[in-house]
Amino acid sequence: MYVRKVREKLRKENAMKSDPILRRHLPETYPYTSVTARKMIRKYPSLFIKPNRGSQGKGIIRLRRLHYRKIQISWGLQHREIPRKKAVQAVQRLMKPKRTYLIQQGLELAKYKNRIFDIRVYMQKPASKWFISGKVVRVAVQGRFLTNYSQGATPKTVEEVFSSIYKNQPKIASQKINRINALCLALARTMDRKFPGIRELGIDVGVDRKGYIWIIEANTAPQFNTFKSLSNKTMYKRIISRRRTIYS
Repeated sequence: MYVRKVREKLRKENAMKSDPILRRHLPETYPYTSVTARKMIRKYPSLFIKPNRGSQGKGIIRLRRLHYRKIQISWGLQHREIPRKKAVQAVQRLMKPKRTYLIQQGLELAKYKNRIFDIRVYMQKPASKWFISGKVVRVAVQGRFLTNYSQGATPKTVEEVFSSIYKNQPKIASQKINRINALCLALARTMDRKFPGIRELGIDVGVDRKGYIWIIEANTAPQFNTFKSLSNKTMYKRIISRRRTIYS
């Protein structure tokens, strides 16, 4: 079976923006230019600069406003404080020549045990219908700004994390999970219309400190080792089973 991959983040971003409901859940994102960077530095407390083609968090740069005159620039495991007026030049020195980048609004993500997290929703289309094959929370290493499993994040179940952050509020936790499911199914159908032939999606979902749900990114060649690390292998086995159908 032919399985399509879409590597460029900006193409996928534009596809998602075409849906008015999804658009409300997308962080502000643009192709990187120095002019756009200066505007967004003034507008948001934090920003992410990402390679247009890339995975596993490689090459991502974060800018975080410390106060009016200073910005922290982070890449890999390194952090440096720089004058705000020199932020754009500092970013451009870290960029690889001939690569295109995007710039994205940073989010104030909710925390689990004082560590930020996001949710990887693994979607598959083994025949004519999209299914959510699994959801896993990726809890970042203390002090790190990326939640990728390849960057050392700890996998947890959605139920475990949501029952912790929404203590004694099981109804709200359930509503959040249902809303995430609905958004991801809508996203899969939108992407399918724009890019016929995609069969798998790894959707990264964030919940901010106010409880708002954000769609951070969608990947058409998602990794699934995070699911293998959970003690319950049900979701991992489901993903493998459906992949056999997809790639048969």
